[in-house]
Amino acid sequence: MDAQLIESLREFVSYKSISSDSFYKEESGKALMFLKNFIESLGGETLVVPHPNSRNSLLMGKIDVEGAQRTLLIYGHYDVQPANLEDGWDTEPFDLTEKDGYLYGRGATDDKGPITATLHAVKELVESGKLKTNLRFIYEGEEESGSTGFEEMVQANKSFLGSVDGIVIMDNYWLTDSQPCLTYGVRGLVALGITVSGPKQDLHSGIHGGAVREPLTDLIELLSQLFDQEGRCAIEGFYDTVAPLSNLEQEQLEKIQYDLDSYAKQIGVKSLSTSDKIELLKRRWREPTFSIHGFDHVYFGKGTKTVIPAKAEAKVSMRIVPDQKPEEIAELAVKAIKQRFETLNSSNELDVVVYATGDWWLGDTSNFLFTEAHEAIKTVWGMEPVYTREGGSIPIIKFMEDVFNAPAMMLPIGQSSDSAHSQNERIRIENLLKGKEVMKHLFSRQQ
Repeated sequence: MDAQLIESLREFVSYKSISSDSFYKEESGKALMFLKNFIESLGGETLVVPHPNSRNSLLMGKIDVEGAQRTLLIYGHYDVQPANLEDGWDTEPFDLTEKDGYLYGRGATDDKGPITATLHAVKELVESGKLKTNLRFIYEGEEESGSTGFEEMVQANKSFLGSVDGIVIMDNYWLTDSQPCLTYGVRGLVALGITVSGPKQDLHSGIHGGAVREPLTDLIELLSQLFDQEGRCAIEGFYDTVAPLSNLEQEQLEKIQYDLDSYAKQIGVKSLSTSDKIELLKRRWREPTFSIHGFDHVYFGKGTKTVIPAKAEAKVSMRIVPDQKPEEIAELAVKAIKQRFETLNSSNELDVVVYATGDWWLGDTSNFLFTEAHEAIKTVWGMEPVYTREGGSIPIIKFMEDVFNAPAMMLPIGQSSDSAHSQNERIRIENLLKGKEVMKHLFSRQQ
């Protein structure tokens, strides 16, 4: 059975389902068909939902069990990030390679490995007659490209799935390499573009330098006013609605074994913003942030280019937390940016665009999903899981909770060092196999 799981993952990984490049749409279609055929081979029904903008389709599936008293919905995504051997991979990224107890390949941990483990758990339960839970599946092909069209496709076809009692998200990782975990929260997102425009075209800095107010200089000055000296957001009211730390969450944070020196080494920094474990985890998970990601319309090539850019745009984002509201934070930020620009007394023009907003999600760790997963992990791994939140954003979780009127839980399988989105992505074989066993425990329960 274990060899079959690995061979299934090998085939799944071989499909270059890169959603950011339409060139790979046919390959993405093959990945979808792999899932469709697998679910149907277990006696399930499937529905392929075409994307409204002709991108990768959504796959819905369902398997019913006579006498089952509950229904669980499983979410995952079959698309992956781009990968090439020339990017610094040690092995071909779409040729699953086993080495030192790990399986290397694009999608091995994000998200094809967890999907394959889940489907093989179902397969073994079906074949043994021990599947006791009705199952529903949603596998999307645009998660790595912002889940475009997801809400529209699910809303229009949710009747195919019917009612569900709980939602299991298979799209995150352990906090460390040694402690299984259950994830009960993610931050939301507000993404902005801040553009300062001046001359009608780029200017020669030697000829026109000193004669005009330079857009890029204004933009840099403006951005510097949005942060304090500790790097925290300086926008008035930004932190006002952040929910206080609960006693339960404090207890959960204290139970986490976390080596700050190892974390700093892993990400390659000399020091962190704090040397206190709990404070660092709070900053990574449950406090909002304001980050600058890059610039457009300015020169980034090698050497020098002595021009004054006619305009410059900064791409920034805010990660938001309970109880901040995306629309309110976006409005607050736009207002503050405009007010600060006015203080520059510049002849240049400012434009602020809200590119995207997404809500945070906070689960209830006392519900049946968490209690049963806790028990399953303890049985399979011989240790209790720790409870974690994620600093990233997955707005579809809150959306699915609302659409299906059911609680959600994030159940990670891979380790923190799996290099998702990076070179040499991998998953430990032990995690893959024990992840399958955890799923079998969940799906073989009567209620």
